[in-house]
Amino acid sequence: MAKGSVRKKGKKWYYRFYVENESGNLVQKEYPGTESKSETEKLLRKAMEDYEEKKFVAKTENITLGEMLDIWLEEEVKPGTLSTGTLIAYTTTARQIKKHPIGQRKLKSITADHLQEYIDFLSFGGTRPDGTEAQPISKNYMLQFSAVLRGSFRFAVFPKRYITFNPMQYVRMRVKKEEVELFEGNAENETDIPTITHEQYTEITDYLRKKRNPALLPVQIAYYTGLRIGEVCGLAWQDINLEEQYLTVRRSMRYNATRHKMEIGATKRKKIRTVDFCDTLAEILKKARKQQHRERFQCGEMYFRNYYQKVMEKGRTHYDLYSLQSTEEIPDDYEELSFTSNLLSNGAAPKDVQELLGHSDVSTTMNVYAHATREAKRTSARLLDKVVGGN
Repeated sequence: MAKGSVRKKGKKWYYRFYVENESGNLVQKEYPGTESKSETEKLLRKAMEDYEEKKFVAKTENITLGEMLDIWLEEEVKPGTLSTGTLIAYTTTARQIKKHPIGQRKLKSITADHLQEYIDFLSFGGTRPDGTEAQPISKNYMLQFSAVLRGSFRFAVFPKRYITFNPMQYVRMRVKKEEVELFEGNAENETDIPTITHEQYTEITDYLRKKRNPALLPVQIAYYTGLRIGEVCGLAWQDINLEEQYLTVRRSMRYNATRHKMEIGATKRKKIRTVDFCDTLAEILKKARKQQHRERFQCGEMYFRNYYQKVMEKGRTHYDLYSLQSTEEIPDDYEELSFTSNLLSNGAAPKDVQELLGHSDVSTTMNVYAHATREAKRTSARLLDKVVGGN
């Protein structure tokens, strides 16, 4: 048990106790208490108990996979050069791993067989410890789990030296073999890019329109342009050219579960791109802009405006999003940005739309990628009007 004592300096009491430094030598640490000796002694006892507990966990033989993941995120991932989106994805994935029994297993006891069993469970699905059935996750999501486990175990070997070798190097990603129809149809022109039919789109928009859900406009934009939902929510009116019917994708919006903040950031590939759109969407956007102006006039000081604030944390730049009424005091470092939709600030969830269609994840519903040239996309945008009949 660490040794400690209290002493008075001026009107205030201070507590101090000995701890081990990285070399294993005892060094004294002192912390301010209160003006009460008894309260300061309580703080000393609590501090020594916390230290002993952390000291126990810090011993290599006691570290669990979940604890190692937390250390990896704090010491290697967060101070690194990964994008904010990747950081959020890794943090979310680590949280999922910690929920599984393997996350509670001591690091030194984990073998390649344990990890292979867990990876296979993710790939093929199976029964969870609580008895519920888990569905297989997508290949892209699998790659995310694999990246987190490989990176964290590599970190555990070096520089942390918690273990002497990386068991993930023996783990293989195995996927369920799909049956292929050998004698029907011509698949040469088929694509594996997930899309939704116009009937499904109509079903979604009718549902959202009936509910007066603010997700309606973002879904309409996503359908007619192929943008990711975060990119749609990050659009501002100055990004949209209604005369020439194209929009510029500059940013994306996402919720950072680690910081508990809504953030504005770069797009997935960190590139600015231009996307043409059809007459149908042009009319939708014109009506939406008029409606926003109308609501702004009607609501007056009660109307919510969007602002972003530039924040530096741990060597990273974050652009936090805030929605404030005109009656509220606006900090000097807030910059206004007029979004096409207040979807996220109003709390709408694209996942509601996903559940309506019964898709396994939001990406299946919304992520329609454009691979054509600018001229080809312009032609496609015009053709879309004919496909949907101008509705």
